[in-house]
Amino acid sequence: MSLIYKQMQKEHLKAVSQIEKECFSRPWSEAAFYDELENPLSITVVAIYTDSGKEQTVAGFVNVRIVSDEVYINNIAVSNEFRRKGIGNGLLLTLEEIVRRKKASFITLEVRESNSPAISLYTSLGYLTVGKRKKFYRDPVENAVLMTKNLI
Repeated sequence: MSLIYKQMQKEHLKAVSQIEKECFSRPWSEAAFYDELENPLSITVVAIYTDSGKEQTVAGFVNVRIVSDEVYINNIAVSNEFRRKGIGNGLLLTLEEIVRRKKASFITLEVRESNSPAISLYTSLGYLTVGKRKKFYRDPVENAVLMTKNLI
């Protein structure tokens, strides 16, 4: 298995949109990801898996907004068939490299309170729980854990 991480291009939109639909109860549309691609305050990093036959597949992505020196993770998802292979970890580390070059002070995100695998991943990368948002998610209604990683 070969993985590369790079910023999303137009040819990745359909695959990113499919992963979004697979992973979230209220998914963004392909048009929304296109808008992110065109937004200078947005970065989307994709993980590209290449098999031995040289076929490339988008395995996951992370989308963020950068406001001043603050980075807000909007979405991070890995396709079901590629989970538990370190792809989420790679996406977050690649994102961190990119935003450090942009002099970001911190990265922050919300995660479903019941999503213990994601919370474990974020914690292992140095994110700290800094708060809770009551009834933040819909379908189903659930609290969000607010996590932040300081970069300076």
